[in-house]
Formats: sequence, C-alpha cells, structure tokens
Amino acid sequence: MRKKVIAFSAILVFLSLGPLFAQEREGQKIVLSEVIQKALEENPKVKAAEEEWRAALEKVPQAKSLPDPMLRYSFFGQRVETRLGPQRNKFSLSQRFPFFGKLSLKGEIAQSHASMLEEKYGAVKADIELKVKKAFFSLYWLDYAMKISQEEKEVLQRLARIAGIKYETGTSSQQDVLKAQLEISKVLDKILTLRQMRKAAAAGLNSLLNRQPDVYMGEVEEYKIPEFQYELEDLYRWAKEYRPELKKIQRLIEKNEKSLKLAKKSYYPDFQVMLDYIDIGGGTTTHPEDGRNAWMASIGVNIPLWKKKLRAAEAEQAIKIKASEASYRNAENETLSSVNEFFFEVKTAKEQIELYEYSLLPQAEQTFKASEIGYLAGKVDFLNLLESERMVLLIKTGYYKAISYFGKSLAQLERAVGRNLIKKERLGIKD
Repeated sequence: MRKKVIAFSAILVFLSLGPLFAQEREGQKIVLSEVIQKALEENPKVKAAEEEWRAALEKVPQAKSLPDPMLRYSFFGQRVETRLGPQRNKFSLSQRFPFFGKLSLKGEIAQSHASMLEEKYGAVKADIELKVKKAFFSLYWLDYAMKISQEEKEVLQRLARIAGIKYETGTSSQQDVLKAQLEISKVLDKILTLRQMRKAAAAGLNSLLNRQPDVYMGEVEEYKIPEFQYELEDLYRWAKEYRPELKKIQRLIEKNEKSLKLAKKSYYPDFQVMLDYIDIGGGTTTHPEDGRNAWMASIGVNIPLWKKKLRAAEAEQAIKIKASEASYRNAENETLSSVNEFFFEVKTAKEQIELYEYSLLPQAEQTFKASEIGYLAGKVDFLNLLESERMVLLIKTGYYKAISYFGKSLAQLERAVGRNLIKKERLGIKD
C-alpha cells in the first residue's frame, strides 16, 4: 500500500512539471515606457482626438477671413433708354466688411475652441497612459503571482517527497502524503486561473496598443519603487496648473468672454461696398458720347434695429460665462479631492511595501524554515508545516500586490495632477 501511495505521488509530481502549466517566457519583456509610447502613437482614440484638434485649427483662418464678394449679372429684357443709349447689361460686384474688431474676435473665438480641443486631446492621452499603466501593473502582479505559485509547487513537491520518505520509513502517516498531493493539485488549479486572468489582462493591453487581443504579450519588466517625496500642497498647485480638464474649462471661459465681446459689437453696423458697371448700346442718339458705358459705386450699412434680439444674445453669452465658471469650480473641487485621495493611497501602499519587505516576509520565511527543520526532526506536524508554507505564500503574494497597487495609485495620482511625478528621463517617455 505504501509503495502505491509513493508511486502515485511521484506520478503527480512528474505531471505537475509538464508544459501544460509552464508560463510562456519567450520574447522580450514588457517595458512600461515603451508600451506607453506605443499606445500614444497607435491608439485610435488618441489619433481621433488629435485630428479633431488639428481640424479645429483650420477653422481659425476661416473665421478671420472676409466673407466672399458677390458678383451679379443683370440683363435688361425691357431696355431702359438713356441719353447715351439703351441699357443692355449690368454687372455688379459687392463686398461686405464687418464692423471693426469683429473678424479678429471671431478668429480668437475659433482659436479658443481649438485650444479646448487641444486640452481634450491631452486628456485623452492622459487617460490612455493611465489605462496602460494599470494594465501593466495588473500583468506585473499576475506574473509574480504565477512565479510564486510555481515556487510553491516546487516547495510542495519537495515536502511531498519528504513526506513519502518518512511514510515509507514508518515515521509519518499516509495522511501527510495525501495532504501534500492535495495542496499540489490546488496550486495547479490556481496557476490555471492566473494564466486565464493574465490572458484577459494582456488582451486589454493589446487593445490599447491597437493590436489583436491574442498577440503575445511577454513578461513585464522589473519595477523599482521610486522615491516619493512630495507635499500635498505642491500637488494641489500642479493640478490647478497642469490638469487638462481644468485647462479645457479655462479655454471655454476665455471663449465665452470673447463671444460676449462679439455680442456687444453686434450693436454696431456692418458695411457693404458695391460697384456697378452698365453696358449701354450705341448708335441710337446724336450725343457725342453715344454708347458710352456707365459705372457707379455705392456703400450700404445694415441697421441693428431689433435691440431685443441683440440684448438676448448678449445675455446668453453672459450666462454662459457664469456657467463655465461654475463648471471650473466644480472640476477644481473634484480634482483636488482626487489628488488628496490618491496621495494617501500612494503613501499607504509605500508603507505596506516596506512592512512586507522588512518585517513580514523575513519573519514568515524564518518561521517556515524552522517548521521544516522541526518536521524533519519530528517535533512539528505536517499540518503546521503546511500552514507556515501558506503564510510565506500569502505574504509574498501580498508584497507584490502592494507593489502593483502602489504603481496603479501613483498612476492615478499623476492623472489627477496632470503631470508625471517620476522624471521622464527615467521612464524614457518622449514629450
């Protein structure tokens, strides 16, 4: 019976080493700065926002230009007789000139609108960068979770062999071997689950990179915890200065203020200059200038007579200014709240990492080593040995999960502030 149990254990251990559960290690590692740069270059949403902004820039010269001149032709069906002869054809050319300052204001309004779309473009890029970072740190944790699970599998295999030897020699029970086999099966099931989760996370990152979801995604690079020595007041100040959503609303306020100025200029008339050229038939009179063509110039102005309409247009723009100012205050409040929230998340995650690294992990590893020695000496039962092994696994997993959480929280804080808090030279990100 003992030989059958030992043989079954050996078969299970052999199968657990098979390629079915091996993590793919081919290809280059995922470098955070490279995938961010790739996403900003290839993501369709970023490209659409950029083209929308560039299209708005083309509206600026249109808004600043004079309206097209009007050329008219008139044919006299019933010719009008003049002292120089009958009028046959009439050619007219007219050009409208808006009141002084109107065209420049329209150009400034179009420029403000383009600036709004530029800030929207910046916000889209920041959103994509945040999503890439969150996907990267999800992959980071999953990769290390699988590594830890593989290490756990190897430890359990070693414990299973020790338990088998002790069972064969009669110094332990069959139950220890069966427990070890059960734990190995649980680890293999967990590795399968982690592999499936990693495929889903990789598909999400591929989507951000404008690639097919099943494109191979290599192992992530090692992440070194950066120094984080920022004051909350500095982050508040930077958020007001750099966050694209706030800058976008500032451009909207500027646009509305210029629109109000334009509405006030609607009380002033526009001008129109006209030139007429009349073709006169000859040979019908005795006048020395018989058949001489005539021309005339004229000027016209529109009369801003309907004051109710003009006052309503002015009031509309004044209300829009108040609305945009209220929107800015609301966005600023939400921004500062987000900065505060993510700042303390980053600080907490940093403290957790240090607690795991300098206290919990060394203590758990020492406890496991002591339990293993005690088990070999017969002073510790197998259940306590497994419990100490599980504690090492739990703490290791928690350590890398805290690093992943730190990276995501820092990315969210950078998004709220509107700028990178880690030097771009270190990240390798181009402006």
